[in-house]
Amino acid sequence: MNILIVRVSSLGDVVHNMPMLADLRRHVPGAQIDWVVEEAYADLVRLNDTVRTVIPYALRRWRKSLGEPATRAEMRAFRTALRSTAYDLVFDTQGLIKTGLVMRLARLAPGAL
Repeated sequence: MNILIVRVSSLGDVVHNMPMLADLRRHVPGAQIDWVVEEAYADLVRLNDTVRTVIPYALRRWRKSLGEPATRAEMRAFRTALRSTAYDLVFDTQGLIKTGLVMRLARLAPGAL
């Protein structure tokens, strides 16, 4: 089972979501867990070996240079990374428009939640 966690910021909220990884590992053994997080906190999430892939989200930086070719290339790479895996379960633990957009970009497996 492929699971995506979408919790992009802030530092304290990212830390408070860490126990969720242990719960998922206990209740869904063998699950492959990916996490979308603001690039400033990506290294923190990488410290947890339960996470297979950390997908950095640079919205704060991208907003400052939306018209730049390099920014657009990064945004395309982000979208490609999100769509590279079909997720069976997606958790948006933030519930904001920006995280809803991330969930919309993710590729869901047939019958996914």
